[in-house]
Amino acid sequence: MTNQAVALAEGENTVVVIRRHWYSLAVEGVLDVVIFLCLIGVILFLDTVALVGENSKYADTIVPLGFFALGFFGLLLWMHFFASWSDHWLDAWIITDKRVIDIEQKGFFVRQVSSFPLDRIQDVTYNIAGIIPTWLHFGDVRIQTASISEDFIMRQVPFPQDVKEHLLAVLDAKK
Repeated sequence: MTNQAVALAEGENTVVVIRRHWYSLAVEGVLDVVIFLCLIGVILFLDTVALVGENSKYADTIVPLGFFALGFFGLLLWMHFFASWSDHWLDAWIITDKRVIDIEQKGFFVRQVSSFPLDRIQDVTYNIAGIIPTWLHFGDVRIQTASISEDFIMRQVPFPQDVKEHLLAVLDAKK
């Protein structure tokens, strides 16, 4: 999918394709599951209250509404997770022997592709901040280019030190 989205020049070869670390998607997935479980708890509590005492005369209405609300919010959470997964999977960085290509999916129907040649790279640094990124080996890679635009940042990439080494190896091979 990634190489089909970007036309490589003749003689240009892909060195590595990088995607964000799975942890960034897992955090969103766990958050969606926790919200869904809280919704189940709240709806079960409200349904239980509706079945007890004077409120039992409303049980025929409240219980189906509770299940409807659970299904509706469950569907919204599923759509949120699908959007997160799509964004995670379709974002990529491609390092070729001539340039770096950034493919960023913004929503379902907007894709932004940008690139810069390797000879414009001035400095490559990486940053791993925190306990979990250190344990799971992911972080950010910052590429400073010879332009007035902002630095190029690859966020939450697995093994950022290897990405830096790949870039430096390609730069050395070019010289």
